[in-house]
Amino acid sequence: MDSGGAVGPAHDIKVTTSDLRQQVGRIQNQVKEIQEVVRMYSSTTGPRRVRRQKVDAMSAEVVDTNPYSRLMALKSMGIVKNYERIRDFSVAIVGVGGVGVGVCEMLTRCGIGKVIIYDHDTIELANMNKMFFRPEQAGWNKTMAVRHYCSELCPDTVFEVHNMDVAADENRAKLSESLATGGIDRKSPVNLLLGCVDNMAARQALEAVSEELQLPFMDGVCADDAMSGSVQLIIPGRTGGLEAAPIKQSFDKRPGVCAASLATTDSIIAGLMAQNVLKYLLGFGEVAFLLTYNAVTNDFQTRMTYPDPRKAPPPQ
Repeated sequence: MDSGGAVGPAHDIKVTTSDLRQQVGRIQNQVKEIQEVVRMYSSTTGPRRVRRQKVDAMSAEVVDTNPYSRLMALKSMGIVKNYERIRDFSVAIVGVGGVGVGVCEMLTRCGIGKVIIYDHDTIELANMNKMFFRPEQAGWNKTMAVRHYCSELCPDTVFEVHNMDVAADENRAKLSESLATGGIDRKSPVNLLLGCVDNMAARQALEAVSEELQLPFMDGVCADDAMSGSVQLIIPGRTGGLEAAPIKQSFDKRPGVCAASLATTDSIIAGLMAQNVLKYLLGFGEVAFLLTYNAVTNDFQTRMTYPDPRKAPPPQ
């Protein structure tokens, strides 16, 4: 036997022990999530919620009990060639604030196949002005609350949550790995990375991982005064990046001061972003590469963006 090779009973035991530790870690995380869900249900007031059964395949049958009849009508009307393909797509949503929760809810209602949610914040009463969260949920993790709500809307959508700050250096590897294996088959990457954060450092971190993994990245943001917003689709090597974004400022958080927010502006940007996601994934209509909205003048503008020649080309 070659004594230099890593074979034999000792090696087998070492590999088995490593596998068991990984399995134990995953089980522990699942137990924590289950405990959180149980806590959510036990603290939820009001009548018991009714969850509909999962639907194996989308149908265009027009009956009151079909949750997909109005979506599939887009196919019968010739707008979308194959709407049921929506179940084949996986998207990652980073940030479930005013824009992110709206995007997540809309894509869930549209029957998206899988949603991966990232956020490190908890719900506060100050969030009630613009999100679907309820006062009794104060203190909950936003990621868990969003999954709890959206999974009831559409049990056919798969949800995965990560309570993490994507801008933190120690989370970079975990973010990249979860995106690279976040597809429906858990082997391929997500189809689209959606950034719904107003922090420029986090937006730049998402652009960097988009370039690293060659993932299309869509950035949706509202201005600090809640009077404007933008949606930008960034395709590495083919379009401009965040240097073309009209909103770049990041509000300096300090005691006694906060950025303004309006549910109306957030909802408009969320709707435009979700619509752009559907267009891009399902291949219908005109996809917007940079769309801006001004709430004061009621002005909408769209334009193309182009790669910055000063940037290094993406790896081949």
